Amino acid sequence: MSSGIVLASATSPTEQAVFDELVHRGVEQEEISSPVLPMDDSMVHAWPVPEADHVDPASINKGDFVLFYRGSNRYTWAAQIHRIDPSRELTEQLMSQVAERTSTDTESSQEFSETILWLDIPVPIELESYRLHDLLNLDQEALTRTIIPQPEAVQKVHDEYGSVEEMLQTTREDPSVFIELTSIEDKPYKQPGEKFALGTAVFSRSESKSGDKIYETLREPEVGDLVLHILKDTRELQGVSTVTSTLQTDFEGPPDDSWEPEARGQGYFLPLGQFREFDDPIDIDEDLLQNEDYRERLQTVYDDHDGLVYDKNFELAQGAYFTECPLDLLYICLAELPELLDDAKRHYWSIDQPPAVDQYDSVTEAVVDVRTRLPFADRDRSWFLNIFAESIIEAFTTSLSSVQPNAELTETEATHCKLIERVYTDREEKFSRVAERLTIGRTNHIGPAETLFFVLFRELQASSGVSPNMSRVKIRTILNENYEIEAPTQTLSFDDEMGPLEAKDRPERGEEIARQLTDIGQMVFYGPPGTGKTYTAKQFAHWWINDQDDVDPHNGQLETVTFHPSFTYEDFIEGLSVDTNADGTVVYDEEPGVFLEFAERARQEYYATDDDDTPPRYVLIIDEINRGNLAQIFGEMITALEADKRLDGSNQTTVSLAHSGDRFLIPPNLFLIGTMNTADRSIALVDAAIRRRFRFLGFPPNLRLLREEYGLGSWADVLTNANTPGAEDHLLCKSLIAIHELNARIRSEPDLGRGKQIGHSFLFEIASDEEIVDTWRFEILPLLEEYLFGQYDRIRESLFTGDGEELFDWDRQEIRSFNAETLSTALETFVESFDLASVNDSD
Repeated sequence: MSSGIVLASATSPTEQAVFDELVHRGVEQEEISSPVLPMDDSMVHAWPVPEADHVDPASINKGDFVLFYRGSNRYTWAAQIHRIDPSRELTEQLMSQVAERTSTDTESSQEFSETILWLDIPVPIELESYRLHDLLNLDQEALTRTIIPQPEAVQKVHDEYGSVEEMLQTTREDPSVFIELTSIEDKPYKQPGEKFALGTAVFSRSESKSGDKIYETLREPEVGDLVLHILKDTRELQGVSTVTSTLQTDFEGPPDDSWEPEARGQGYFLPLGQFREFDDPIDIDEDLLQNEDYRERLQTVYDDHDGLVYDKNFELAQGAYFTECPLDLLYICLAELPELLDDAKRHYWSIDQPPAVDQYDSVTEAVVDVRTRLPFADRDRSWFLNIFAESIIEAFTTSLSSVQPNAELTETEATHCKLIERVYTDREEKFSRVAERLTIGRTNHIGPAETLFFVLFRELQASSGVSPNMSRVKIRTILNENYEIEAPTQTLSFDDEMGPLEAKDRPERGEEIARQLTDIGQMVFYGPPGTGKTYTAKQFAHWWINDQDDVDPHNGQLETVTFHPSFTYEDFIEGLSVDTNADGTVVYDEEPGVFLEFAERARQEYYATDDDDTPPRYVLIIDEINRGNLAQIFGEMITALEADKRLDGSNQTTVSLAHSGDRFLIPPNLFLIGTMNTADRSIALVDAAIRRRFRFLGFPPNLRLLREEYGLGSWADVLTNANTPGAEDHLLCKSLIAIHELNARIRSEPDLGRGKQIGHSFLFEIASDEEIVDTWRFEILPLLEEYLFGQYDRIRESLFTGDGEELFDWDRQEIRSFNAETLSTALETFVESFDLASVNDSD
């Protein structure tokens, strides 16, 4: 609910006195007969609503803001309401406090009601009354009594500023910032929980033993100013607090013998509140004063200001117990403690960004200045680390798709494998210790430490937004270096010697795919993970390219490329390379991308084919097509893809390439097949121009293929085996039924649906119950975690209907380690809910 506004007039002598003593100065909680607020602060702030204003307490809410008018046509203080108490007794107690402190005649029974507003620490503002009243549609009567504007009037403030809080940030007078330099090891009374604990107050003698006024800085803070606390014991900037009251000049001193008798009763005492200890305190020497990066800035601050917390040698200054922190010094603190900016915002202070800089004279100057600006960015400071890590993980994931025992990898793929291996080997002992402490088990041929590593790697892939493909086989291959590195080759051309393309059987939907490709030239296979999209695309290409008379298919007719977020037009169509010639002049050369090179190869074969013959088919498979920026990657080629606009088409259209300016036509014997994981992106989100030029073929889960692969018979046979302990393929049959039931539940969830079902290929090439367990634990269950990230209650209730505790630790929100027997028990609930009538033999 949006915050409301209470306009309070404090113009009469009594109201002025009540404001000064109860709102501005505040009251010590111990002076009130009963605890008032659930707060650690010693001071509380209150405003008893004037009786004559006839305010309905029901119209005021916790969280509303009270704006105080004290004359001069402006509101000068604001505070948020913590609580509202109807208590005549408390009102009389508070008014008694005012009477004791002032000479003003304050009869609570006559002037103030029993409605007490308990307030947050007030902050000074500068808000013209006329401007605010115009927004709230109020007349000047609001300056003489308490007014509660209607919600529709307050909405105009929200429309103008965004919120009441943002209005206060705009009108708040900038506070000062001070630094307390103290210690707590030698002061038991400043320990946590004690009366004068760090952040609850700043106090000192009013003068030194020699009579010098060296503590006069304590007279400068105003209510609402901020105080940073440096501990000499730990040499750390420990926390921040807020000045919550005015300075008291009759302090008796701390509860020890450190003050001489004549100093007691004349000390300075400044109450503080809302102390927050930093999560990661900064080392005042290493991070700040002795940090060479900040030396020039610190020197400038020192030259421009007196009485700082540090001296000319960049050491903590002697006697600098309480000093002002200039804005330039605060900027340096912000560079090391960005969370300070949030502390300021909580007190309605929008710290101005440092002045703009046109040119840096050194790397250090640039580093320091950028550091001081980073806290003002709209996102967390770690955003660059996150995007950098995500880009690396995406590149590693692409390379991992080629990793298998005895595989021949490119130099780039092998380099990525070496880097992954180094991450593990450099910290192998740590992985081993953690795995032992967590009692992690083995996974087939790899030990607990390697198991921990590859699972953590999969988690990192998932959090980076890519489909996890690290597996026990891949990690074993990488750590054992069980792969070859292919020798660098020149870019292939039509004249290069190419081996024959292996022929394969026609896939189940081969004729349908061939008809669509012949008609339009490009297709997208879409479906949930594990439904055989890429497998079918490759099988089809091998069959279709070989299914031509008088053609000797070769490997150059089939190419596969994987799209990812950093894949560009320059990678796919045409890029630029930079070089220098003999006289040192920079030259730019165009380099063909994957598509342009492949299309040129197809075009040469098209021209080499007799008119009466069919040119050899060229098929380009684009894996994960939806993960790239398609409009940007294809560029002008989007238009040229259409069948009638290709070479020798009825509307033949030549396009000019962006970098070289060369004119280009796509030959009609070039065909594109894209694969799209609908768990990552809906078809509806594909660029409309691309969508019009592709035909889309769905690949739903097809458990019939598994029944045929393993000879499981009909669904009735599967159910019989699932209900017969010890039966052959007992766990496999239970898994088929479980996937069928899970998919039905996934389809019924509005934010999941058909595109996020579990594919059948997860259970292909399974040779043992142990492999079934691994598939569930490391592939299927993590996929469900990814679909409902952080929503373990939904996984339990929507997908497992309240069960699943054998597979998930619901309290710790993680997948358990389990064996085949445990998995079988967990899948039993799916078997019990399975209805034979819901399936047929084509499912």
